[in-house]
Amino acid sequence: MRSGDEFADRYVLREVIGAGRGGDVWLAHDTVVGQDVALKPERTDGEGETAVRRLLGEPRAMAKFRGHPHVVTLFDVVRVEQDRAGTRDLAGEQTFWFVMEYVPGGGLDLRTPLSPARAARVGAQLADALAALHEAGIVHCDVKPSNIGLTRYGTAKLLDFGAVYRVGGTETITVNGPSSFTPDYAAPELARGNLPRPASDVFCLAATLCALVTGAPPRGGVSQEAGALSDGAGDDAEEADRLKYWKAEQGVVELDAAAVGPLYPVLTAMLQRDPRRRPDAAEARQLLEDVAATGPKPSRDTAGTITGRRPRRRPLLTAALGIGAVLALGLVVVHDQGDGGKAVSQSVQSGLEQDPSDGEPETLIGDPHTADVCALTDPAALSRFSDGEARVDVDYGNFDRCDVLVGIDDRTRIDVSIRVLRGSSPEGSTPSRTVGRIGVREEPAERDECELLLTSDGDTASRVEVRASMGKGSVVGGNATLCTVADSAATSAAEVLNLGPLPRRSPAYPRTSLAWANACELLDTKALSVVPGLKVDVPDVGVAGWSCEWSSDVDELDAEIAFFRDQPKSAVNGATTVTLSGYRSVVGPDDPDTCTAFVEYRRYSGRDAETAAEMVRLDVTGQQPMEKLCTMARALAASAAAELRAR
Repeated sequence: MRSGDEFADRYVLREVIGAGRGGDVWLAHDTVVGQDVALKPERTDGEGETAVRRLLGEPRAMAKFRGHPHVVTLFDVVRVEQDRAGTRDLAGEQTFWFVMEYVPGGGLDLRTPLSPARAARVGAQLADALAALHEAGIVHCDVKPSNIGLTRYGTAKLLDFGAVYRVGGTETITVNGPSSFTPDYAAPELARGNLPRPASDVFCLAATLCALVTGAPPRGGVSQEAGALSDGAGDDAEEADRLKYWKAEQGVVELDAAAVGPLYPVLTAMLQRDPRRRPDAAEARQLLEDVAATGPKPSRDTAGTITGRRPRRRPLLTAALGIGAVLALGLVVVHDQGDGGKAVSQSVQSGLEQDPSDGEPETLIGDPHTADVCALTDPAALSRFSDGEARVDVDYGNFDRCDVLVGIDDRTRIDVSIRVLRGSSPEGSTPSRTVGRIGVREEPAERDECELLLTSDGDTASRVEVRASMGKGSVVGGNATLCTVADSAATSAAEVLNLGPLPRRSPAYPRTSLAWANACELLDTKALSVVPGLKVDVPDVGVAGWSCEWSSDVDELDAEIAFFRDQPKSAVNGATTVTLSGYRSVVGPDDPDTCTAFVEYRRYSGRDAETAAEMVRLDVTGQQPMEKLCTMARALAASAAAELRAR
C-alpha cells in the first residue's frame, strides 16, 4: 500500500501515522463524506469463527460508545481476505480494517509534559469515558499515554480497545492474552493475572497522569531502560524486564509529590494497591475536576462578571444594504418548536454558500450555520508559545468565532480569536503574503492586539479575521509577541482554508439554539426608536444575521444586538438582574461609554461539563450619562426578549 492508493473504493491513503498489532495505521481521506479518517488493520491468527469473533471484540466494544465525547469513534469495519501478494493467505489469515475517527494530535506519549491542572482536565475527561465503559460492563485494561489522543480542539479521546474485558465474563476480547496490559501503567491485579475489574482502569489512569505530568513512565522509566539494555546485554535486559513486572505486580509507582503538585492526594487515592479502596471512575472524575478548577489555567473573566472585551466596531456597509437587502440575501425563516414549546426562528442564509456545480469558485466558509469555525484553530501550533495550556474555548462569543487561549505563564494569557466576516477586503488592498490560494493581509496594529485578514480572490462573500490580544490583566513585552502568535494562527487557518470550504459541525447546533435565529429580526423600527437618531435602515449586518449594528449622529450613539455565549452572567460592578418576558437578564456598565444587557435564552452543558449559556447581547454606546445608556439598553433588551418569547 502506498500514499495515493484508493482503498475499498472510498478511502484515499495519505500517510502512515502509526503502527498497530496488525500493521501500519494510515491517515486516509473518505471521498464519500469528505473527512479524514484513520485506517487500522487487524489480522486474525487463523481460520475459524472463534478467531474472527475475538478480533471483532474491539470494534463491537467501541460501537457501544459511539457519540461519547471522550471515546474515539468507529465508523466502519472493512474485511479483506487477501495477503500482501494479492492471494489468500495459506494460513487462512484475514485482515479487518477499522475505519476510525482521525485524532490529529496523536497519542499523548509524543507530547511534552502537561501542567498538573491541564493533566487533571484530561484525566477528568478520560474518567468520564471510563465511567461509561464500566456502566456498560467493560474494562479498558490498557489506559496509557499512547492510548490517549487530543482532537484539534484539545478534547481528550480514549483510543485502542484491543485489550477490553467484559466484566463478569470468562474471556478477554483481545487476542493477545497476557499482553493485554502495559506493565509501566498496569494495576497490580492485572500484572498478577487476576481478572480485570473497573478499579483496574482507575489505577491505570492515575499512573498515566503521573507520566503526563513528569514526562516519564511512573515506574522509573524501566521500559525504556529495558529497551536500551537489550541492544547489547541480554542478561541485563532480562533482569530489567523482571524488575519491571515485579513493580507492576506489587503496585509500585514512583510518585513525586512536588512534581504532581495538587494532583498528589487524588493520585494517591487512585493508586491504592487494594482495588476496593480506590474511588470509582465517576468519583475520580469529580476529584480531578476539582483539581482542574483550582489550578492555574487560561480562562475567561471570573464567571458572571459583566465586564469583557468590547468587540471592535465593523465598518458600516454601503447605504444600499438596508433591511431589504438582508432579505435579498436569501433568508428563509422556518419556525421550529424548541424545548418547552419555545419557538426558535431558523434562518438559512444562502448568501455565503454556493453550489460548486455552477462553475464559480467555492466560498471560504459555505453555510455559516453548519460551518465548524473551530476547525480553523490549531492549539498544537500555538502550544510552543505557552506553558502547555493552549486550549480552544468553544463556548465564548458569537457563533461566527472560535478562540484559543494561550497561557504564557500563570499570570499572562494571549487570546487568539478567529472570526468569520462578511464581504471581501477593501478594493486595492494587497496581501502581505499568501499561503496557497489564501492571502494574508496585516491590519493596522495596536499596542494590545494584532490583527490579520485571510481572503481568497475567488470569494467576495466572506473573509476570516485572526486577532491576538492580551487576556484581561495580562502584561507581556509588546506587540511583536502578539503578532508572532497571530501569524502562526493565521498560517494554520489558511492551510485549512486551502483544502476547501470549512468542515461542517458535528454534531450540528441543536434546533433550540440561537444559531438558527436572526438577531436583526429581534428589533424593529419602533424598538430602535429608544436610541435617538439611529439610522435604522442602514444596519451593519453580521454573518448569518447573528449581529446587527446601527449608528446615530446624536451624541455618537451606537446600538448593537448580537448573539453571545459565555458562562451565565451575574449582577456585579453596578449591574442589575431583571426578568424580561420570562428571561433572566443582566444590565450594567461595560466600558466607560457603554452599557450592556444580556438576555439569557438557554443554558447548556459546555466543554468540560461547565455550564454555558446562549444569550442575546445588546450594547448602547455614546456620549451620554451611563444611567441613560442603561435605560436604552434595558429597553432594547425588553423588546428583544418579547420578540424571542413570541416566536
